[in-house]
Amino acid sequence: MTSLTSATGTISSAGIGSGLDVNNIVTSLMNVEKQPLNRLQRSAVTLQTKLSAFGQIKSIAAALQDAARPLYNADTYALSNANSSDATSVSATTTTKAVPGVFSLLVSSLSAAQSLVTNGAPFASSAEVVGIGSITIQLGAWSAGQTAFTPKDGASAITIPIGAGENTLAGIRDKINAANAGVSATIVTDATGSRLALQSSATGAVNGFRITTVNDDPLGSGTKGLTSLAYDPPAGGVGGMTLAQSAANAQATINGIAVSSSSNTLDNVVDGITFTLSKVLTQPVTVTITRDTNAIKGKLAAFVAAYNTLNTVLSSATNYNPTTKQGALLQGDGTTTGMQNQLRSLLAESSPASSTFQTLSSIGVRVQKDGSLSLDDAAFASAVAKLPELTKALSTVDAVNPGNNGFGKRFAAWTDKLLAGNGSLTGKTTALQSQINANQKDQSALGDRLVLVEQRLRAQYTTLDTTMSKANALAKYITQQFYTKSNTDR
Repeated sequence: MTSLTSATGTISSAGIGSGLDVNNIVTSLMNVEKQPLNRLQRSAVTLQTKLSAFGQIKSIAAALQDAARPLYNADTYALSNANSSDATSVSATTTTKAVPGVFSLLVSSLSAAQSLVTNGAPFASSAEVVGIGSITIQLGAWSAGQTAFTPKDGASAITIPIGAGENTLAGIRDKINAANAGVSATIVTDATGSRLALQSSATGAVNGFRITTVNDDPLGSGTKGLTSLAYDPPAGGVGGMTLAQSAANAQATINGIAVSSSSNTLDNVVDGITFTLSKVLTQPVTVTITRDTNAIKGKLAAFVAAYNTLNTVLSSATNYNPTTKQGALLQGDGTTTGMQNQLRSLLAESSPASSTFQTLSSIGVRVQKDGSLSLDDAAFASAVAKLPELTKALSTVDAVNPGNNGFGKRFAAWTDKLLAGNGSLTGKTTALQSQINANQKDQSALGDRLVLVEQRLRAQYTTLDTTMSKANALAKYITQQFYTKSNTDR
């Protein structure tokens, strides 16, 4: 047995002299003393399990809230599809501003960026020195025949200084690219040598450009000088670059109306529709815009799924098993039964938002025997054929009289209230956490008391063990004395 220190400070082994099983006696007594603590511990487990269950319910209710919100968002019912008869030539995307319609497009030309290349004999290599001075790039539009140049509104001319050490063909290319002047530079090298090629960073007639130069090295540190990189036809054809491609707008017709764009994307022509042009067309391409009823069905189906998840969890948590005669964790709990009753009421209520669809059942959302919902495809297809009324039934929001709200807003408002800071779910989880905290304090206090009780019992029984051991020793001595005297008397 365990060695103990007695009140007198001596070391003894409990029970050796007395035969008293001190450890087992104290353990048995402490098992009785610990019953209140055991009950607190079991209660703590139940409280924690309930808190976790309400945490799950809260999360699932939030998912229902998220699923209900799109049902009263007007944009849900304004989603559309764009179908092109030749998507490789013309494609389209839509926003909620798009209205259903059919559009016929012809494309006579695509947009282009201006492109220049150095003319005359090519440079020996990209390392050849060109000259020092400055290059000025100005974005703008050229007239027909390049006879006049109109600077682009809001675009200032950019002057790029070219000094010694950066005046090679490659150095000038790098300086132009670093200037962010709306023009990119590359070097094209073939068997004959290297040429500098310049191109507008963006397409469109307004993104053409002219180049003027100042040569600060009239004697020519290079073989050609910066003048070989100029392009300004109205200035008398001065310059050494050749036009490889003119800046141009895309030209098309939409339902016979001529349109022009600086890019191959037409995004300001028809409200809510962006057309992307990929080819010049000699035959029209038809783009058809229709309402995206599948998206509406998908959001309604998501709502049904979220509702069913909450319904299943609440039913399982409050279920009673007649076979085992055991109730589920939250059976009889007022918060959960209240939620179930409120959900049933919401399903049964009618809404005046639409004169055609006054119940969820009328748009195909049907209640099953187990309380879950299903979406009847045929009924929904019939309802969506009357989209304006379906939209009213689901999305109406009446800030003055909530009784006129559609079903989407009703369910969202219910979950909003449920999950609010003063809502029933929040209040329930707060109350459970308070009970858990109180339970932990009670366990701590009772645990401290049990330590003292065990110390007291061990001290008492150790003293009793010592006393009995001494008594046993004395009895043995007396018995031995009687035995000795009896033998002597004989």
